Amino acid sequence: MCQLLFVEDEPVLLKSMLANDWAAIGIADVFAASSGLEALAILDSTAIDIVVTDIRMPGMNGLQLCEHIREHYPGIKCILLSGYGEFEYAQKAIQSGVVNYLLKPIKDEELMDEISRAKQLIEQEREHHKHGMQMVQAIRSHLPLLQSSLLGDLLSGMRLPHRVLQERMEEYGLSFELERDYPLFMIRLDQSGSALGDGDASLYEFAVHNIVNEVLEPGYELWFTRDTYGYMCYLLKARSDELSGELSGATSEERLKEVARELTIKVQAYLKGTISIMIGPIASFPAELVNQYRKCLNAFRKISHSDHAIITSLSEAYSQFRPLESLYAPPSFQQLLEAERWSDARKKLATMFAEMKDRKQDTEENMMEIVYALMNAFLFKAHLLGKSLMEMTGFEADIVTEPGLFSRLDQVTQWAELTLQSMETSSVRDSKDNKNQLILKIHRFIESHIAKDVSLQAIADHVSLHPAYLSSLYKHETKENISDYIMRYRMEKASSLLRTTDIKIYELSAQLGFQNPPYFSKLFKYYFGVTPQEYRNRNQAES
Repeated sequence: MCQLLFVEDEPVLLKSMLANDWAAIGIADVFAASSGLEALAILDSTAIDIVVTDIRMPGMNGLQLCEHIREHYPGIKCILLSGYGEFEYAQKAIQSGVVNYLLKPIKDEELMDEISRAKQLIEQEREHHKHGMQMVQAIRSHLPLLQSSLLGDLLSGMRLPHRVLQERMEEYGLSFELERDYPLFMIRLDQSGSALGDGDASLYEFAVHNIVNEVLEPGYELWFTRDTYGYMCYLLKARSDELSGELSGATSEERLKEVARELTIKVQAYLKGTISIMIGPIASFPAELVNQYRKCLNAFRKISHSDHAIITSLSEAYSQFRPLESLYAPPSFQQLLEAERWSDARKKLATMFAEMKDRKQDTEENMMEIVYALMNAFLFKAHLLGKSLMEMTGFEADIVTEPGLFSRLDQVTQWAELTLQSMETSSVRDSKDNKNQLILKIHRFIESHIAKDVSLQAIADHVSLHPAYLSSLYKHETKENISDYIMRYRMEKASSLLRTTDIKIYELSAQLGFQNPPYFSKLFKYYFGVTPQEYRNRNQAES
């Protein structure tokens, strides 16, 4: 709803304008003034949206009033009324920000239409302003994420024209300057803080980040991102000119080293966790940023997670790479999987991870070595069985694609053990299913060939197995011999036919694969305690 002010020194005309049904077009309140000075008093005390004023008035004319409104109340829409149609008035009205210029006499309908149009214009501007404020608020609320994303893109090698980068940084509230030298400060989370509970790495990172802000922000502006390897990366800008000047000298490294020591102490004291810190070289932004970051990253990959260190220069990072002996010692992990020696495979994993920890070989390079070797073995076993790795393990193996997997020995250990367990479960289940299918196939062959050849050799030929192996496998899975099953099936089939049909004994004997009916009768009596005919007579008498 809008509020309207009429400024007119002719009482009759003013009364006529006030008499219209302004509520019908969404005008909440209508005010009246007989002069420009009286109108100013109303404007000072009331939130007016639309002013309709005559040009010729005593003291302050309508053009002067509109000019005052334009300077002090730019949101108000002004409509001029005049009995003079000279062009100079229209021209001055436009210069004063008037939305329309109407000649008297004016009809009520025309006046209401014009005020309704001004009201719609106000509503549109308010909606645009509201949308703009929402966008500004959204940007402000997401500034940390936008800042982090921009630095992450720059570290990954994205290049932007200097003008675009400068505009983007200003939009995100970053005061870093182009072609200036800044140090890079990188943190590796070595051990989660036990003070936060188990298993919440994101909470631990959040807590470490808060401690970094507490320690560094008094002296530096921080530009933070988490890279794809899980490192916390900070570009630092000294807040004072004095400190900024020190960044190019030796004292800057000592100052940052002291800060790094303070960080490690506080993380241990407050979070019961451990971190390693890399203080990278001072480098020009953004030209040398990527090279600065990659040098730090490579140096960090040489440091064991068992060595919680503060590295103040790239030369202090030392290489200790050597092959993991237990990984390549025979039998290989792949051979153990192929033979389905699951217990031995678990022991080999335990030996490998113990070696990595004891010899301080838990670097990212060594962990990448072991992960790729294990993944090749897992893939080989899955494909050997004609399956994808996902079919055998579900989604357990997908963790390899997660950023930062190679940075934590406990993550690699958990992934390997979980994948091995899933593969063993799947393999055992499939083996059991395959054996069940084999037993079912044997039984169907016996049932359909009972009157013909159901010898062990015939069955073995049907399932493509050696007779001796087939006999042993069947006995192991069913706890009975194949010959026992064949005899049991023949006897149960005979009893069913004797109870439900009038088939002759010699015909029944032939259907069950017996060429000698007396021999069949002898076996039947041994099995049931009566002859076939006695069995039939007894069952028919009972029915």
